[in-house]
Amino acid sequence: MPRNPHAPLSPGQAAALRLAASGYTSRQIALRLGATEQGIHLRLRAAAIHLGARSRTHAVVIALRRGLINPDDIEYPTQETAA
Repeated sequence: MPRNPHAPLSPGQAAALRLAASGYTSRQIALRLGATEQGIHLRLRAAAIHLGARSRTHAVVIALRRGLINPDDIEYPTQETAA
């Protein structure tokens, strides 16, 4: 059950979801955001709870549908960043 579906995500939650939507692993997100992998798991889990999502992927979909993540901000990895 979402806590408050109309309250915004924290900046850290939004950044982690945006990078998750871009296809990055938790480890890669942690490196990009200067956080620990465990910290990223916590941010993504908190975002999922906040949104009433059942998974990380579901949280990304909900955030996109609600306009909490801008599709234009999603990075599409190139060959170099995918490796």
